[in-house]
Amino acid sequence: MLIILKVFNLAKAFYRGFIGGPSFDNCIHHRLILEDKLLTLDVPDSNVAAVPSTIDVSFPYNSTSWFKQDKKNYLHHEYVHMLTENWMYLPPVSYLPSSEYGMLSCQLRIKQTNKINVLDTMQLKRFVIDEYDNYHWGSDGYNTKLQNDTKLESNKRANPWQGEALKKEILGRVESYGYPPLPAAKEVMINNRQWVFYQVKKSNRHSRHDFYCLPLSEHAFLEVKFNHRVDRSDKHKKWAKHALESQQRIMESIKLTKLPSDHDNLITDNSQGF
Repeated sequence: MLIILKVFNLAKAFYRGFIGGPSFDNCIHHRLILEDKLLTLDVPDSNVAAVPSTIDVSFPYNSTSWFKQDKKNYLHHEYVHMLTENWMYLPPVSYLPSSEYGMLSCQLRIKQTNKINVLDTMQLKRFVIDEYDNYHWGSDGYNTKLQNDTKLESNKRANPWQGEALKKEILGRVESYGYPPLPAAKEVMINNRQWVFYQVKKSNRHSRHDFYCLPLSEHAFLEVKFNHRVDRSDKHKKWAKHALESQQRIMESIKLTKLPSDHDNLITDNSQGF
């Protein structure tokens, strides 16, 4: 019977073109306390071997002192990490350690800002794009470095780029090597809640980051980041649809409700479940 099951699973893997990825037959039900709110979601267990780690279950998202103490910085992102899960996509039969097709990851985090009223989704849509642009085109931004290097190179040429030609050269290098402009953020409705969605992706690459932002208060919001990392572009079509469907299913599992009166039990239950 076991041999038949293995043969069936192998045949299924060859039909799909991959193994791995999120499996909703083995989900972890997370319950996280956001002050007076209860955040719940179902996330498939990771198929990536990692040392087990504890995670916080309570997040005082309105506290500026808590945010300053616990925040992380990466590029233009400043946030408090909540949880992360990763899922590898692999060939049906792996011959080499580096034969992975790619990886999907999901990360939840809290962000704060005093630049806008987060509850105004129009402001939030502009904010997430402006933060990206201002960082990469700032005085120390990589796009600015590319621009300055291109101008220096142009000055050394026998026929320097001029006007539109120089601008086109700079934008071409930003597209290929830097951080090109993003499409406008948009509003998406999930479980009767209005989220702000934006995507970071280069036209010459399959890998991308998808972000979903949910306002929590005037100066704080929940952000869910999905990283579609493509290691082999020739195999991306095999798992791209499955990854997108998994992403949508995880988002649809997210619920934000009023914190129940017996919330003290949640901390105990969560600690036993991790």
